[in-house]
Amino acid sequence: MLSENLYKQIFKKEKSKKNINIEAINKHLKAHDLHNKSTDVLEDVDLVLPNLRGENLDEHFRNIALDISKPYFDIAERLLTCDIPNKPKHWEYRAGWTKYTSTGWESVEFPDEEGLIVDVEVAVVHGNTPVIATAVSPTAWYSWCSKYLVDKDCVETKLSLNHLIPMESSPSDLDPFKNFKPRLFIGHNCSYDRSFMREQYFLQPSKSRFLDTMSLHIAISGLTSLQRTLFIAKKSDSKRKEVLEYEQSMHQRRSLPNFQWIKESSLNNLSDVYRLHCGGDALKKSDRDIFVKGSLQEIRDQFQELTSYCCEDVLATAKVYRALWPQFKNRFPHPVTFAGMLEMGSAYLPINENWHKYILNSEKAYNSLNGKVLEILMDEADNALKLTQEKYTNDPWLHDLNWTVKVVDEKKVNLKYKEMIKEMSSRDRAEKTRIAMKYSPLLPKRCVHMVGYPEWYRELCPKHYEVSIQKPWGPSNISTLRRITPKLLRLTWDGFPLHYSSSHGWGYLVPKEEFLLGESLEGEILEDECHFPSISALEICKETMKFSPDSKLNYEEKMIDILSKIENAEDPKEKNKLWQELKKHDMKEKNKRRKQRGSNRMPFYHQGNGPHTDVEIPGFYFFKLPHKDGPDANCGNPLSKDYIPKFEEGILRSYSGGKADRIMLFSQMCSYWKMNRERIIKDSFINNEYIGAIIPRVVTAGTVTRRAVESTWLTASNAYQDRVGSELKAMIQCPGGYHFVGADVDSQELWIASLLGDAHFQGIHGCTALAWMTLQGKKSDGTDMHSKTAQLVGISRDQAKVFNYGRIYGAGKTFAERLLRQFNHRLTKEEASKKASVMYAATKGKKLKIKDLDEDGNMRTVVEKWEGGSESEMFNKLELIACSSKPITPVLSCAITKSLEPANVVSDFMTSRINWVVQSSAVDYLHLMLVSMKWLFEKYDIKGRFSISIHDEVRYLVESESRYRAALALQITNLLVRCMFAEKVGMNDLPQSIAFFSSVDIDKCLRKEVHYDCETPSNPYGLKKGYNIDEGETLTIYELLSKTESLNNHT
Repeated sequence: MLSENLYKQIFKKEKSKKNINIEAINKHLKAHDLHNKSTDVLEDVDLVLPNLRGENLDEHFRNIALDISKPYFDIAERLLTCDIPNKPKHWEYRAGWTKYTSTGWESVEFPDEEGLIVDVEVAVVHGNTPVIATAVSPTAWYSWCSKYLVDKDCVETKLSLNHLIPMESSPSDLDPFKNFKPRLFIGHNCSYDRSFMREQYFLQPSKSRFLDTMSLHIAISGLTSLQRTLFIAKKSDSKRKEVLEYEQSMHQRRSLPNFQWIKESSLNNLSDVYRLHCGGDALKKSDRDIFVKGSLQEIRDQFQELTSYCCEDVLATAKVYRALWPQFKNRFPHPVTFAGMLEMGSAYLPINENWHKYILNSEKAYNSLNGKVLEILMDEADNALKLTQEKYTNDPWLHDLNWTVKVVDEKKVNLKYKEMIKEMSSRDRAEKTRIAMKYSPLLPKRCVHMVGYPEWYRELCPKHYEVSIQKPWGPSNISTLRRITPKLLRLTWDGFPLHYSSSHGWGYLVPKEEFLLGESLEGEILEDECHFPSISALEICKETMKFSPDSKLNYEEKMIDILSKIENAEDPKEKNKLWQELKKHDMKEKNKRRKQRGSNRMPFYHQGNGPHTDVEIPGFYFFKLPHKDGPDANCGNPLSKDYIPKFEEGILRSYSGGKADRIMLFSQMCSYWKMNRERIIKDSFINNEYIGAIIPRVVTAGTVTRRAVESTWLTASNAYQDRVGSELKAMIQCPGGYHFVGADVDSQELWIASLLGDAHFQGIHGCTALAWMTLQGKKSDGTDMHSKTAQLVGISRDQAKVFNYGRIYGAGKTFAERLLRQFNHRLTKEEASKKASVMYAATKGKKLKIKDLDEDGNMRTVVEKWEGGSESEMFNKLELIACSSKPITPVLSCAITKSLEPANVVSDFMTSRINWVVQSSAVDYLHLMLVSMKWLFEKYDIKGRFSISIHDEVRYLVESESRYRAALALQITNLLVRCMFAEKVGMNDLPQSIAFFSSVDIDKCLRKEVHYDCETPSNPYGLKKGYNIDEGETLTIYELLSKTESLNNHT
């Protein structure tokens, strides 16, 4: 626990003993094999802390948050009560800002106001350039017009500072920072507006802050993802999977769906939010399309109407703000919440000339790998084209392609087209492409296309006028997204050929036992009626199929032995001999199988999602490919990223050889850049040739748990050696004289959940098995939570992490069963259910009905509680909070969204409500950290600013001379925040193992670990050789104290 020195500074009193039931704790830990396990003893930390601003930690954080947020809170209050001026009847069409008052208009350099409600409109097709903005203060209206809109001769497509909107300084000002003062800008999704404001890109931080009405709405009345789907479905009578599953769960509970929550919530767009909170008709949004699709000239032509549209959005935002702000203050009473949201909205990412190098390298690597994929697929298409009719009709994959050859009258074929085809004869693909490009201008656009080729091949070939270096002559329209591709690659699953069903998606064909053993197909559809080459498919299966060990358990030992020999035999003659032997030993089961023929049963040698008898293939069962969303979901593409692990495991293979493996490898390498390149390229912004910045569009409360949301940076992955462009984070690099200082909050949400369980059980740290594993468990001896779960059900530790976090967030056994079968597709439903039951009994426990006391200490009616599991006490506490009449977070007393309040949902959405308790508390943790760091930076004149928080990481950009003091401030912050959590749940102490970060990173770029060189296909030389970036420092609390003894010491 904390040393006496730290304890007295934080809790301001002597340590006292609590009355706890030691016997109950020991009994509980023994039940989970954790009693008397060895633990580490840590050296005391000798540190003088800053004087706290209150009698306890809650007072301290309340006081510093009030100091930090007071200027902005006061502005918000004045904007709430002021009168909005009348809007102008005419907007001045001139570049820059125009101010409108009751006496007229005047040109201004920027709106010098302390508070503004603002809206920015951009020309999307013109490179997302801001073109019009309007704003209102208590005294005046403002309009801004881009000079690139007003001056037709001013042409510049690359976004620069000249395009951006000055909000705090004149573009011609030599000292733009002199006007920096606390200002508050209010908008709907205002992080988007912020990204077009000039001063936000300066390295020196602005004092302006942003209050987002969309975030206020989401925190007060937002919807979960399931509720959003149901909300839309309620209006459109949708039958989406989520809707049907919800209705089915209601039916199983024998209750009618409760839609009271719909009246308390809406979608997040301004129009719906306005209608919910302000009433009246929906906003007119048709003019928005001109900004999205229109040209600059179209915007010029409708300038008055479009500026008025922008003005109407400002008025609507003002009304929404006035409706939401009083509710926000009531539902989120702690000043840390408001101060934390303001700070979270000031994220800033510096970049330099290496950013452009990164984009060029990523594009080059991506195009190269894509070219290799295209080359392999085109070769496969060309190889299939060469097959004779006899061969393709006997191919289980290619038999059902459209082999029809279009007949064209020779006289109608263009002479130039004939010349082109003749010249292409015996040339390679590159030469054919060059020839096609040469002839293309000479050919009519409606020229005949690929005369003499089958239809399936013609569809893969671009027209002559579409041929280019990127789209060469031949079947270059092919891709991994086309349905024909798995057929051309002749994919198998466990050796069984893949087959596509219009009703079930992709699956695979498993031979029926009697067909496999050479019996006749009585009652089956004849081969010539359905045109499926059953005999050829059977021979392929005998050659390649794999047997599921789990399916052989009920068969005699001799049968298992023969099956294993067949699987390992390489000589076809030997295989055939073994098949005959298998048939002989299977005779005793023959009558039994005949009685079952036609029933929906599993083959004795295979387990899977099937058989589906409505897919009639002679001699074969049809099984669906496993899907991550469960057995009812259809696989739309076996070459999608979800199936990459199956290629790596050898379950999905190509009968033709390793070509599919190479395609999946190349596709996997391209996947990150393919999904993110457009957003990443649009994000880039360089002030000049050497230095620049990215302003992340962070929605400060983007979910009902108030987690921040942003499409690129808050979900950015770490660098992977097989992912093009995945070194993205490392391209955020400090300018000269600055460092990044940051740390990862170790197991943040797991610790919060375990802390609540401890407080509920005996009120002492580590008294529950979950908390003990979190605080003292070691991966090396298998006593940490993830290792224990992995041992329990026989899965990997990484897989166990998915189960553990899903369970803590409220996911039930159905989730665990689906995940188990996803990780091991050979598990039967019964086996997965059994494993899930074992896992949940050991962790969550069993729900029992017991008598309990009410809030007044009186015996109340029987209640249900979890008992016997390592996490039972934690779940009891989470459910107690989630099911209370007004659920609030334990630390900052933040209320749950109205859409999840028990009065509006009764017992529905329990998973989301439990998830809210943990994740919303984690947001409280982050807000406390941000406020504490802001206080320490100001108190000790540490030159720096908040940069970003990604997952459980937090990063600050600081001047290099202050980096060690900033790192110490981060350690002190973690200590104070953890103690605040402990104090608020009634435990005035803290284990030293979690009091400080395991280490704080000091680095010149953003990366997961300071020693990662971030080698990827687009950065093969790493950061050191490729970008001249050395390893950073990672310092423990003891190492930090050796460099700087206190925050007062300048290093």
